[in-house]
Amino acid sequence: MAGLHLLRGVRFDPEHVRLGGVLAPPYDVIDPARREELYGRDLRNVVRIDFGQRYPDDIAGENDVYTRAAAHLRSWLDLGILIRDERPGLYLVAHEFVALDGAARRRLGLLGRVPALPWDRSEVRPHELTLRGPKEDRLALMRATRAQTSPAWVLWDGAPGLGVRLGEIAEGRALLGGRFEGEMGSEKVLVWQVAATADLAEIDSLLAPATLYIADGHHRFETMAAYAAERRAAGDADGADSQFALVYASAADDPALVVLPIHRMVRPRPGLPARGAELLARVGDGWELEPVDDALAAHARLGERRTADHACVLVAPDGAAILWRRRGEVGSRRDALDVAVLQSEVIGACGIGEADLREGALTYTRDPAEAVEAVRNGRAALAFLVSPCTSQEVIAIADAGETMPQKSTYFYPKVPTGLVISPL
Repeated sequence: MAGLHLLRGVRFDPEHVRLGGVLAPPYDVIDPARREELYGRDLRNVVRIDFGQRYPDDIAGENDVYTRAAAHLRSWLDLGILIRDERPGLYLVAHEFVALDGAARRRLGLLGRVPALPWDRSEVRPHELTLRGPKEDRLALMRATRAQTSPAWVLWDGAPGLGVRLGEIAEGRALLGGRFEGEMGSEKVLVWQVAATADLAEIDSLLAPATLYIADGHHRFETMAAYAAERRAAGDADGADSQFALVYASAADDPALVVLPIHRMVRPRPGLPARGAELLARVGDGWELEPVDDALAAHARLGERRTADHACVLVAPDGAAILWRRRGEVGSRRDALDVAVLQSEVIGACGIGEADLREGALTYTRDPAEAVEAVRNGRAALAFLVSPCTSQEVIAIADAGETMPQKSTYFYPKVPTGLVISPL
């Protein structure tokens, strides 16, 4: 039984700020240049709380990125820049953007809370393993601010009628909204608070038969669960705000749900194949190479082969080619994934094992042109352009209790940080 718990959220007051100027992407897609841009966009941009600058003269616990985050949060609340809603509710978000195919799309989602529990006890199913470093950073931030600033993104599967009902609610006047420059162009968000008893009961009933799956934010969710465990050990009672995780939930079958591929680039190292034919000789039987003149054009057509073949575009110093083999019977859901086959059969044939992957033998990009250029200028020895996974593959992996290779999915556009903050 899926469900979202209500939240008395903290949010920006549109009387004091322009929402588009104070939102930020999730911390894990912000590079140093983007952070500088967000700092300059508005002095009250939420990045100062969620992913602030570190400085050489920082003193841990006295004047550091975490103490400054907490100070910004307190100050903005005192000044009325941030306000806390009087009534608990859910927050309906309409996210408007232009997809890569040029079509305007509108995704509806709900901000609320779920119990912050380890995966083996959680009602939310994961599909990815996590790294220790990001969780330590997020936990330190949560301890300092006593708040969750950025939601984990979950998908619901099996809630017929919910999307239609949310669309009806979204016809009313929004509580706040704004337009901002996103990763690939202009984006717009509108937010409504859903607090009427009848509306909340109907949403709860429609969502009850669904199953929830993590789309993006495994590290954030695990950190919320770790924080909840700390607070329980410190004596927080069940039902306290600290025992919940802030989530944004949307439909797994929403036509506006976009999953982009993440392409693989192999760092230069001794022993790598220098030519496509050399790599072909190393991989197992059944693999074939089809030389192409234009790697990007070949990648654009790669999806046409998805049903029958495992295929990617290999970019090597001697040119580009489609590397493929026929699909066959598999032993697990993971084994059916193109990225898993690429990792085990092709990247493994380059002499790159699990330990090498953990040490950074690969780098990743969602921009295929960047991957091609990396091989041309020598920053990468090889690149593999891949097809995107689907939300249904994510669900199948999670239902089977398996995990996808790291960097298998890029759900787009990301849910902005700063729409609603969950105080702890």
